[in-house]
Amino acid sequence: MNKWLVCLVAVILCPGFIALSAAQQDAVASSKIPAALPVSESLSECFVDLDTTQCSANSPSSLTLNWWSWSDETGSNWPDDDAKARAGELGLNVTQNSSVSNINQQNEGLPVIELTGNLYLISELEGYRIEMPVEMTPNYNLTDSTIMYIFLSKDTAIDVHGRQVANLIYEMKPEISFSNQANNTTSTTWILAESHLSAAGVDIDQHPYDWQVTFALFGGTEQDNNTRLLSLHQVRLETQTGSVEVDDFLVPILAIAFAIIIISTILGNMYKEEHGMPIITGYWHREKDNCLVVEFTTKKQKMEIKSCVAEVPWKMSSRFKSRFIEPNQSVQVEVKFKQLDTSDCRLNIRLEVEELGVWTQFLSIPSILSDE
Repeated sequence: MNKWLVCLVAVILCPGFIALSAAQQDAVASSKIPAALPVSESLSECFVDLDTTQCSANSPSSLTLNWWSWSDETGSNWPDDDAKARAGELGLNVTQNSSVSNINQQNEGLPVIELTGNLYLISELEGYRIEMPVEMTPNYNLTDSTIMYIFLSKDTAIDVHGRQVANLIYEMKPEISFSNQANNTTSTTWILAESHLSAAGVDIDQHPYDWQVTFALFGGTEQDNNTRLLSLHQVRLETQTGSVEVDDFLVPILAIAFAIIIISTILGNMYKEEHGMPIITGYWHREKDNCLVVEFTTKKQKMEIKSCVAEVPWKMSSRFKSRFIEPNQSVQVEVKFKQLDTSDCRLNIRLEVEELGVWTQFLSIPSILSDE
């Protein structure tokens, strides 16, 4: 039974610990999502022209992210697919000769959502993926069209031709896997896949610094159905091994240690039982009628036979008297019955084994009448 118990504990605990600690254990580095930017902060998305000179870096009251749309025309190694898709979403007519800017303002008021979590940079294949286990709680009922956009950008991007753009977006991912109901918390993991990042030219090994992840929530609330910028978070992506914090490993380490203690305790008890529980056998007396001989062989623990009861229809001729047996001894006990029966003789034997407590053992002996 205890072997099954060990398996059950392992099945219950191990997947939880693996799920809890997989990202932390594999992470090259981790970053914590900070509080939302002030509602006075706006998000400016700028689609740069061929000269890349029309868009400026961040101003104190505006977070500026730049898009590049001209790799097909120029042979640049910067990604441009997401830029073209985003321009289409915003309904912007992007041209080579002039930059186009889309400014998103937040409304003054309480934070629309609470967003907490971490970013884990995890090595995969020839590159990296970014796992983001988060908890998101809306403070208002949100419209069904609400979308969380995740942007990965670089402070200063330089292409193969020497062009330079500040805060260039390399990857965009929209997310809708969250509850839009007020005070309903969603726990989920968002991922920027290695295949997408590598295709976008994100090379963490060659360019490990100055990467940013921006969370921009666009949508509306029940009170204001107009689509707008609802919330804005920005995280500097840590990429160095030393940036994985001790706290990231503390919970999984404690959980694994707890599991080891539980399983070790069970295995220890199994060992005690195996080397402490007696061996019980039985056979019919060759000379005495209606008499069953029950042999008890003790191991390392002293034992008391507290009671012995026969199951119906068998009836013992006298009441069983308790007795002690010292360790490493073999003792035969005679059990007499009023009469024999053709069914198997089943005994319920109650034992108290030193250090192991009280146990009930079951012994079944075929009836001597069945051989006749």
